[in-house]
Amino acid sequence: MVRNRMPTPVPRTLEKALDLLRVVVEDGGQRSFSKLAQDVALPASTAHRLGVVLERYGFILRERPGRYLPGPWLMAFARRFDERTVLARISRPILRELSQRWRQTVHLGVLEDSMVTYLAKAAHGPAAEFTREDMQLEAYCSGIGKVLLANVSPAARARYLSDGPFVALTSNTIVDPELLRKHLEEVEVQGWAFDDAEVFEDLKCLAVPVMGADCSVIAAISISAPAPTFEGCRREQALAALRDAAVCIERRMAGRAFVASSLLAPRSKSPLLSDDPVVGCKSCGSQP
Repeated sequence: MVRNRMPTPVPRTLEKALDLLRVVVEDGGQRSFSKLAQDVALPASTAHRLGVVLERYGFILRERPGRYLPGPWLMAFARRFDERTVLARISRPILRELSQRWRQTVHLGVLEDSMVTYLAKAAHGPAAEFTREDMQLEAYCSGIGKVLLANVSPAARARYLSDGPFVALTSNTIVDPELLRKHLEEVEVQGWAFDDAEVFEDLKCLAVPVMGADCSVIAAISISAPAPTFEGCRREQALAALRDAAVCIERRMAGRAFVASSLLAPRSKSPLLSDDPVVGCKSCGSQP
């Protein structure tokens, strides 16, 4: 029997304080504290009381009367955990689930200095030996790299394409800048990329983007596998699995719950889903 679970209520005072902290950080000391309080519909007296507590604990600091900045505690936390580190740690259990289900190697990568940097990896199958975390690979010939290049600004993409020559790693590698430009435009439109044995002769790779809170592409994830893995309907199954994993990462990064829907191929049931439909995603520990 499905149990009805009510979401845990957030204490109203805490919710008000977090709203106030958020607008202080976003504003960066540009507007008065009273104006920020109005933005979150707080009476001036309530905002003052909450501001005193936030300042006492180092969440905000007073720049001058009526102007506040992020406090030392927040800045210390930001120095300790950057987005790159958090993204890798959040992604690893999700990648492991996907890798175990497909019995193939799964990566998460970002674009750094025109190269793909692998931040997280779950190893399985023939591709397990060829990469490691923090390793870099050329972007133009990999699934993750194509997704990331397809989502930079047109000017940045043009600069990248003008920085050739591009080396053919296999007979399938696209090395002509004009052909590569058209290919990346197709990737941008379709929302996924395929490495058709362009890095290694006997391996192919399917990749999709991971979006940030501002809807920009912050990373990409991929499944690397022998060619038969992506034949027929299995490519669509793999795409669905990758997209669900990407959404799970996105929602974990944004602090929102997620229930996986199709991390089930090629079998009939996903290990990311509990037998109890109200439990949610096992990997990310979220609740529906």
